[in-house]
Amino acid sequence: MATGCLAFPVRKQGKVQFPRNGILKEKRARLYIIQRCVLMLICWRDPEDK
Repeated sequence: MATGCLAFPVRKQGKVQFPRNGILKEKRARLYIIQRCVLMLICWRDPEDK
C-alpha cells in the first residue's frame, strides 16, 4: 500500500489515495499531547516563586 504526506496524495493504479482515518487520528492525538505539554510548561510555576 502506498503512503504519502497529507498535502501530497499518492497515485496508485490511476487512483488518488489519501491517508486513512487512523493516521489522521494519530496525528491529531500527538498534536493534542504536544499542545497540553507546551501549555503546562508555560503556565507551570514553582511553589517557592511567590
